[in-house]
Amino acid sequence: MSFEIGKKLINQKKYKKAFYIFSKLLEKNPNDFKANFHIGKCYYDLNNINKSVFFFQRSNKLKPNNPNIIFNLAVALQGVGQTKEAKKNYLKLILMNSKDIRAYYGLFVLDVKNITYEFYQNLQSIIKEKSLSLYEKGLINFIFSKLAKKDGKIKEEIDYLKLAHESCYESNLIYNKQSDHYYKEIISNHYNKFLFQNKFVEKSGFNNQKHIFVIGLPRSGSSLVETIISHNAPNITTVGEFHGFNRSILEQVGRTLYSKNFEMIIDKKKFQDDLLERYDNFNNKVYLDKSLENFFNIEIILEFFPNAKFIHTHRNYKDAVIGIYQAMLPELSWTHKIKNIVQYIEMYNKIINYFKNKYPEKILDVELSKLSNQKEVEAKKILEFCNINFSKKSLNFDKNDKLSSKTFSFLQVRNKIQKYEDNKYQPYYHLIN
Repeated sequence: MSFEIGKKLINQKKYKKAFYIFSKLLEKNPNDFKANFHIGKCYYDLNNINKSVFFFQRSNKLKPNNPNIIFNLAVALQGVGQTKEAKKNYLKLILMNSKDIRAYYGLFVLDVKNITYEFYQNLQSIIKEKSLSLYEKGLINFIFSKLAKKDGKIKEEIDYLKLAHESCYESNLIYNKQSDHYYKEIISNHYNKFLFQNKFVEKSGFNNQKHIFVIGLPRSGSSLVETIISHNAPNITTVGEFHGFNRSILEQVGRTLYSKNFEMIIDKKKFQDDLLERYDNFNNKVYLDKSLENFFNIEIILEFFPNAKFIHTHRNYKDAVIGIYQAMLPELSWTHKIKNIVQYIEMYNKIINYFKNKYPEKILDVELSKLSNQKEVEAKKILEFCNINFSKKSLNFDKNDKLSSKTFSFLQVRNKIQKYEDNKYQPYYHLIN
C-alpha cells in the first residue's frame, strides 16, 4: 500500500483500486491527512463534490495551512455553490503567498470583480518574473483578457487571449501535439472502423443499462442539460466530464498511434474490465456522462451499451467558435487557435451527422438558443427522451442546493435559464475569417 500507487491510479481514473488503497490507509490511521485528501480527490473526480468537500475539510483540519489542500477545498466549495467560503480560501492563499497564481485565477473564476486594482498590479508585476511557468503566464493573460473585455477594450482582450492560448499550448507541448495527432489523424478517420476482438464476459445487466451521454462542443449548453436531468432524476449518477471511454481506447491503441498501418483494434474483454474499474459498478447504476468528445465514440459505446442514449447539444456555428476561444480549456489541445477550432468543428459536424443518420432514434438534438428561449418545451423533450417524468419544478435550479458543477457553468446551474444573447459574439466574428 503506497500513496504513489494510489495517486497513479487516480490519474488513470481507476477509482476502485485507488479507493481500496486509501481506505486501507485510513483504517490504519484515520488522522492521516494525505489519505483523507486523496479520498477527497477521488470523490471530486467522480463528481461527488459534497463528499470531496467533507474529506478536504478533514484533511485541512489535520494539516492546516497546506496550500494544496486549501486550494482543492476552495475549488470543491465553489463547485457546490459555497462561493463565499471558496473566496475566503483563495484570499487566504494569497495572504500566505502573494504570488499564488492559482488563487488569483480562482477568485477571477468566482467573479471577475474579485480582481481588485491591487491584485491587478500584483499580477502585472508577477508576469514579468522569469521563474513564472508558461501555464501560469497563460492564466494571468487570460485574466487580463477578461478585465479588458469588462472595460469594453475588444482589441486588448483579443491580444491577451492570443498570448494566453499560446502559453497554455506551449506549457504542455508534447501532450498537445499527441492530442492533435489523435483527433486529426486517428479518431477522425476511425470513428466508424472499430475492430473488436474477443467477447466481453457477460455480467448481469451490464449491457442492458440505459446510460446517458451528453455530447457535442464546449459552451453549447451541455451543463444546462446535465442540470435538467440531475435535478429531475437524482437516482442517475452524473460523472461529469469523465473521459472514461477515451482513456480506455487510448490504453489499448496508444502504442500504435503513429503506425503507418494503424487499425482501431479493441479487445472487448479488456475494455469491459477497464470500464468497470473506471465507472465503479455498471450493474447497479445509470450514469450520465458529459464527456463531450464521446461523439467520436458512439460506435464503441453502443457496442457495450446498446440501450445508451445520446443528447447532442449545439449552437450557432460562429458563436460556438468564439465561445470556445474565449474560454480557458487547457486540456483540449484544439481550443487554442481559431483555425484549429474551425477544423475541429468541421470534423465534428461530419461525424455527428454520420451517426445521426445511422442511429436517429439514439440521438436527440438540443439547440442552445431553443433551450434558452423555450425552456419548458425543450426540457420536456429532454426528459421524455431519457424516460424521466417532467414536473413544473423541473427548471427551479436556484432552489436545489444539492446541484454541483466542476465547469465554468457552476454559477449558471444555480440560476434560472437566461435567454440566448443573439448579438453577444458578433464583435468577434471577424476572427473566424
